[in-house]
Amino acid sequence: MAMDEYLWMVVLGFIIAFILAFSVGANDVANSFGTAVGSGVVTLRQACILASIFETTGSVLLGAKVGETIRKGIIDVNLYNETVETLMAGEVSAMVGRDDGTTDS
Repeated sequence: MAMDEYLWMVVLGFIIAFILAFSVGANDVANSFGTAVGSGVVTLRQACILASIFETTGSVLLGAKVGETIRKGIIDVNLYNETVETLMAGEVSAMVGRDDGTTDS
């Protein structure tokens, strides 16, 4: 399998993952700091700084555990040893179809 052939899928997956992480992080911040900013306990600037620090720290410290859970606890990646492109396409499709429950319907 030539890696150049699937580079577009890696790039697309990165872009989608970045957008999802940004939107989920923004929703987390809105939920945790909304009332504090609304009541005037912290300013919007302070909330953004605190959120940046703690969201980044959380992703750095716990990101590997999430990846390990997906790799070992949810799917058996060894089933896709011969068809890695199928696994890649499935993971990108799962990110595109992801519903994090942050929007009201």
